[in-house]
Amino acid sequence: MTNKIKTFFIGFLFFFAIAVLAMYLSGLLLPHASVVSPHIVPLSSDLPPLISSHSYPFELGTITITVPVSNSVYLGAKNTNKEVIIYGNVSEDVWVAESYRSMVNDPAQEDMYRALAEEFKKIKNDKGLSDDELLELMTTFVQSLRYETLTDNPAKYPVETVVEGSGDCDDKSLLLAGLLSREGYRVVLMSFEPEEHMAVGVAADDYLYKNTGYTYIETTNISFVGVPTDELKGGFTLRSNPVIVPIGNGTKGYTSGKETRSINSAYIQSEKKTNELEPQLKNLESDLRVRQDRITQLEAQMQNLRSSGNIQNYNAQVPVHNGLVSEYNTHLSTYRALFTQYEKNAGVHNYILEHNFDRPGVYAYVQQNLPV
Repeated sequence: MTNKIKTFFIGFLFFFAIAVLAMYLSGLLLPHASVVSPHIVPLSSDLPPLISSHSYPFELGTITITVPVSNSVYLGAKNTNKEVIIYGNVSEDVWVAESYRSMVNDPAQEDMYRALAEEFKKIKNDKGLSDDELLELMTTFVQSLRYETLTDNPAKYPVETVVEGSGDCDDKSLLLAGLLSREGYRVVLMSFEPEEHMAVGVAADDYLYKNTGYTYIETTNISFVGVPTDELKGGFTLRSNPVIVPIGNGTKGYTSGKETRSINSAYIQSEKKTNELEPQLKNLESDLRVRQDRITQLEAQMQNLRSSGNIQNYNAQVPVHNGLVSEYNTHLSTYRALFTQYEKNAGVHNYILEHNFDRPGVYAYVQQNLPV
């Protein structure tokens, strides 16, 4: 009796397996298209929190951000296998976006985000910063972290970037997007796949990047909100249209786009003007040296004539000398006028370049020192 039942059960399993295989091959039991992203599993650790401290220039002073970060979470993030599992027919844009969102929003990092947010809000309240300046405060914090890229370097979790104080374009962009989204800003990642570059986009009133609907934020170096990078590592520029990856559900936007547009316009205009004036000044300098040499030679000849008592020929050279000096002074006046323009434009250009962490101050400076 037992043997018969056993035989029947084995037969049932065989036919069931055949049926399942047929259904799988026909697509009935294929898993739904989905993406399974890795997540941080904090390691058990009795170690005290890591203290992350970073100082950077902002507006008229220096800001220091110091926060405790869970060692357990950091080590868990560091040891996470960041490979993404894909089921079904999922496009690259979709699974890449899902994986980035999961890294930004991994719940194990929320304590770190809260600690950073408290630091930024305290500075905002102490200094009476606007919402735009709060965005710039967080942006400059991330931009000022050391840029570092490795040959084989998967994207870091934001907690890794904070603790290590460094990262490449995607590492730093993930961190900034996480910070801004938690403060209610409407933020996206901009992924430039052909150029292997990433930046952050924020809703704004002006100075939008291409047709994205967002203003551009470069995270690899300190720069103004809205100003795309001039040149990437390797000497090439951004040409492709970015893949947009929304992060969070924020609604706030950046409202100083007109100012950063004006600043960048002054920067470009001043650089163009100095480039135009530089060869003119060099030509005038060369011409003035030639004229000076001619005057010096003539003065030596006149001195010899005078010393030898040849007053008649000496007097004959006086109007020639005076003419050369007059022409020299005219060219010198032209040179000085052009040099004044060059200095003013170079001053504007260098001031903007050296104070790209102070949008309000630079905007006020540009309004008073528009390049000519």
